[in-house]
Amino acid sequence: MSESISWSLTAGGTSGSGINTAGATIGDAVVTASVDLEANSGERDLTLQVDNIEKVTFLAISSDLLDGKVSVKATSDTATKLTGPILLFGHAVKLFADDLTTLTIHNESVDKPAKVSVLIGLSV
Repeated sequence: MSESISWSLTAGGTSGSGINTAGATIGDAVVTASVDLEANSGERDLTLQVDNIEKVTFLAISSDLLDGKVSVKATSDTATKLTGPILLFGHAVKLFADDLTTLTIHNESVDKPAKVSVLIGLSV
């Protein structure tokens, strides 16, 4: 049975220029995960068990704390500080990671907890 992930994006500058788009990504499966991190917590691994990046059609990672204090990294890749959500489709997912078996998440904020959410669309 197919799974559909609906998405929308609205972004604009003060000059009036912007983008407003929406759509859906169709796949065979959806993986979701979230983790709550205390303030100034150590690194925490989130096991996703998605080892074949070629099957990932959609990747979204976000946090309720987007000031650069929360970072995510996949396997041995360089950590990405979240200053906005990560939203990637198809082959662009490889720009973030070549394996999504595990995400390592870190909250460096000294006084704010954070929740990180992940949504992955797969074709099998």
